[in-house]
Amino acid sequence: MTIVQLSKTTALPADADTVWAFVSDFGGYASWQPHIDAVEMQPNGDRKVDFTRGDSVFDRIASQDDAARTLTYELVPGQPGPMQHLAATFTVREAGEGSEVEYAIEADVPDEMQDMARMGIGADIDGALNGLNSQFGA
Repeated sequence: MTIVQLSKTTALPADADTVWAFVSDFGGYASWQPHIDAVEMQPNGDRKVDFTRGDSVFDRIASQDDAARTLTYELVPGQPGPMQHLAATFTVREAGEGSEVEYAIEADVPDEMQDMARMGIGADIDGALNGLNSQFGA
């Protein structure tokens, strides 16, 4: 297995608190992430995510710090598929009169899938950040 890590940042004209309120709505990601078709929150707090590519996963918030404006979510363990671990973190920071959002993903994938995983994760990060740019007029 290989750990694949990617992180990208975007600047937004909206203030950090406004962006944080939007990003921390864990059940609302389908409204702005183009690779997500639907999100269904489960009674236990887990989230079922249906992707536009046809597959689904269950994930959950691993940690959330409203003061630091960070949210990390992870795959629920024991799901079928080649990826045994994935953790994704949104961090929202003040940046002048606007804000900056960093989206970082770390995944543990089979060695032979690392290049494909980098491309897919990179595309998901780009899509999410582009969705935020569209939402906040950047």
